[in-house]
Amino acid sequence: MNKLKVLKAQILSELDKMQRLIDEAKDLQKKRASSINIRAGGSILHDFYTGAENIFHAIANTIDESVPSGMNWHTELLNQMTLSIEGIRDPVISKNTAKMLNEYLRFRHLFRKRYGFDLEWIHIKNLLQKMPSVYASFEREIQDLFKE
Repeated sequence: MNKLKVLKAQILSELDKMQRLIDEAKDLQKKRASSINIRAGGSILHDFYTGAENIFHAIANTIDESVPSGMNWHTELLNQMTLSIEGIRDPVISKNTAKMLNEYLRFRHLFRKRYGFDLEWIHIKNLLQKMPSVYASFEREIQDLFKE
């Protein structure tokens, strides 16, 4: 039972950090396109998906006792969270939420592989604007894990 209490504490900590990112994103959206703002926006988006993935990893490790590995583990982990695992758990997130989060996963990959000056402000700003609604859906579904 302590494992689940620790997991809950980890998840709540990550959700708090993700909420802080949304606040940062709101401030940044008011700014104009510049090299610094593009890089800052990219960093916020990178961190946003990393927070979600940290939660997924903790769930896969603690509840599922199975964390994907290999070249596509990030995508596999996201997909694993949409599965109902008999005798273990219901889906953690809906396929719709996974689809929304997949945009952030793809951006994070892009952010890691490209130079900051190759990123597009319009794409970053669009993802920043969607963050509150994506987070609301994600957070609501994650909180369902703790309902008894």
